[in-house]
Amino acid sequence: MLDRLRTIVSSKPTPQKALEEEDTTNGEEQREEWDRPIEFILSLIGLGNVWRYPYIAFRNGGGAFLIPYFCVYFLIGTPLFFLELSLGQFTSRGATAAFKMSRMFKGVGWAMAINSFFVTIYYNIIIAWCLFYFFASFRKKLQWSDCGNWWNTERCLNADASDNSTARFLCLATDRSSNCTLPILPPEEYFDHYVLRRSNSLEDMGTPHWALTLCFLLAWILVAACIIQGIKSSGKVVYFTSLFPYIVIFALIIRGVTLPGAARGISFYLKPNWSKIGEFQVWIAAASQVTFSLSVAFGSILGYASFNKFKSNYLRDCMIVTGCDCFTSVFAGFAIFSILGFMSYKTGLPIDQVAKAGPGLAFIAYPQALSIMPGGPFWAVIFFFMLLTLGLDSQFALSDVTISGLLDTFPSLRRYKTYVIIGYCSVCFLVALPICAPGGIYLFTLMNEYSANLSVIVCAFFEFIIISYVYGFNNFMEDIRMMLGRRPFEPYWFFTWCISGPIITLVVFFSSLIQFRPPAEGNYAYLTYANVIGWLMVVASVIFIPAVMIYEFIKAWNATRNYQNEISNDMPHYLRMLTYASQPQDEWGPARKEDRHGRYEVLTPKTTEPIEYRNKIDDKSRIFNGNFNNAFDSQSDICSRL
Repeated sequence: MLDRLRTIVSSKPTPQKALEEEDTTNGEEQREEWDRPIEFILSLIGLGNVWRYPYIAFRNGGGAFLIPYFCVYFLIGTPLFFLELSLGQFTSRGATAAFKMSRMFKGVGWAMAINSFFVTIYYNIIIAWCLFYFFASFRKKLQWSDCGNWWNTERCLNADASDNSTARFLCLATDRSSNCTLPILPPEEYFDHYVLRRSNSLEDMGTPHWALTLCFLLAWILVAACIIQGIKSSGKVVYFTSLFPYIVIFALIIRGVTLPGAARGISFYLKPNWSKIGEFQVWIAAASQVTFSLSVAFGSILGYASFNKFKSNYLRDCMIVTGCDCFTSVFAGFAIFSILGFMSYKTGLPIDQVAKAGPGLAFIAYPQALSIMPGGPFWAVIFFFMLLTLGLDSQFALSDVTISGLLDTFPSLRRYKTYVIIGYCSVCFLVALPICAPGGIYLFTLMNEYSANLSVIVCAFFEFIIISYVYGFNNFMEDIRMMLGRRPFEPYWFFTWCISGPIITLVVFFSSLIQFRPPAEGNYAYLTYANVIGWLMVVASVIFIPAVMIYEFIKAWNATRNYQNEISNDMPHYLRMLTYASQPQDEWGPARKEDRHGRYEVLTPKTTEPIEYRNKIDDKSRIFNGNFNNAFDSQSDICSRL
């Protein structure tokens, strides 16, 4: 029976050949490539976690947090990063078109694209805030440096009002119910009452503020202008967006350590709390930080790798990028906490009251520190320009995931690429415009908490499962051999891809569900409808995985049922269906003709029978690309293959 199968398949025209002829006929443009390897490396080095890692570290053991952080980096961070680089470079396709090694798991790529789409919608508001502060810094005196402005309240207290420092500290340490009201520093009121024009709730949305709206529009114009020419333009931009922040961080460290109180902040940052190591929540925090830091499971890494040359040494690039990212996370903490120590020294507030994650640190604590530093306006311009470049660097990658997905899925749109980019940016601007309204900060927090947390962990889990247990570890290593000329250190990749990766991501997912708490913004608790919207955003991306799986099962059921008499009747129908749905699509393999060799070699068709015929062949073997002659003799062999 298997010999008959091989005879039938060998006599059919290969779909790859037909696709190539079709591509040539249609005159489709060739996919772009990086001009230099250094541009690819710089594009992957992200510094968007310069304020997130230090906060996570001191909240989870300080210097002791390095132990779980490095362990998780070794067990899931680097393996998943290398996996996505391998898949992107091998297929030369974005996330939506790269997961064709298994028909029923193609939805993983679309889930990643939807995650990136949600993030691009709200992430650009951070760039708008950076622009707002950047323009406001070109003054002799920073607007948020003191009280007395129209947006300040009676609770506003200047940072140099040292006479009340003791009272403020005691207020923090005592019961606040006895008329003990903490003062508000000027930068916080500037951010809330002037930049955001914050309302009291999500229900009180209001209309977008014109100044912030213009900054938001400019942010999208900058993003569109940088990616309009693809990697040919963004590849040049990353020389500045990736390297300039390092210069600024180094300058801030030099400036920060010379300030009074800096040693207090650095000690607070590095002081180890060994009791935290045994807490399960600390390890979950480390896993969350690693995935966030490396931007894995969003599709951006996979998309950038798709522009690589097929023979590029991306293993070297992986080691460089992950090493730089890990070093930068720790190194940036010295700049942040030296300044926070100075801020604590000047205001009398304890450090844990001024070190807040996200916007609280970037747009409240840092402006406060900058306002009381000598030469504050100069440092403010430099700092917010750095944040601007960080945001743009991340936004390039996230936007490219969805745009490349559209162009890869609908190749006919490639000739209209400029219009696709303009249309995409315009849609994102209009959809996210409510975030510029007084109630927009509540919408921002809602999207930030829901849209890219659990769904990203789900995508990461399925990436490990597909490569290890569906497509097969050995098959994937052979694909890597085609690119690198060798199979890299297999015991490490086998352990991390097949064992530690799936287990850790699964544990993190269920732990996050069990310990989930509805988000809150300040004193505002989201109503039920808002949390329902949040969960719908999670479902909106994850739903693609089971939806595509069901669709492929239906196709497999019809194909194996209609042609079972021609192939085999000794295998149960459900097993034929499962095998068919799990095997690669016909076009799976390297995208370029010159890169197809070995089992992906293009064969000359011997007959003129229709291409669709091979798609309906299914048996115990896993045959694909017209040249896969490995067949299995039993159902147990199929299981071992998977």
